[in-house]
Amino acid sequence: MLAAGVLAAATVVATAGAASAGPTPTHRITCSGGTLTSIFVQQGTTQFFPGIPNKFQSGSAVRLKPTANGTTTWCFTQIPSGPNAGQFTIASLNGGLAMTSRATTPGADVTVTTNGGFASQRWILSFPTGSTITIQNVKTTLFLRVRNSGPALNQTVTTGAMATEWTLGIA
Repeated sequence: MLAAGVLAAATVVATAGAASAGPTPTHRITCSGGTLTSIFVQQGTTQFFPGIPNKFQSGSAVRLKPTANGTTTWCFTQIPSGPNAGQFTIASLNGGLAMTSRATTPGADVTVTTNGGFASQRWILSFPTGSTITIQNVKTTLFLRVRNSGPALNQTVTTGAMATEWTLGIA
């Protein structure tokens, strides 16, 4: 329930920021039953948003980008019932591809692939503080994270044993 409340608050922030984002992209999906938001990590005063490339396809790596926009907005959809209840799929606003992690060794790139709700596309969200989340993949049990060298523009997002704390919403 806390997850839904924090994500709902992030929706208000993300929606307010999206109003000035420009024309609607041709590949935009609706976020039916989910919450639209961005997540970011910050180093000093610089924020880094995980997002998809401007020209993307299934299998594209998720990369750190400098601004919140349609390529860095995600639809977090919680599975409401059944054996996977409480887990989330995280799909890109542009293209509807799901954030995916298949490699079981730390350091592998996170990609976006056609959303099928597979274990590699399901995530567990934890809230270590009121404004941050950690995101753990169901299949690999690894966390969504930035590389040990720290965030850098266009750096690929990876998985690892140590969690990155992501901030919800557009700051």
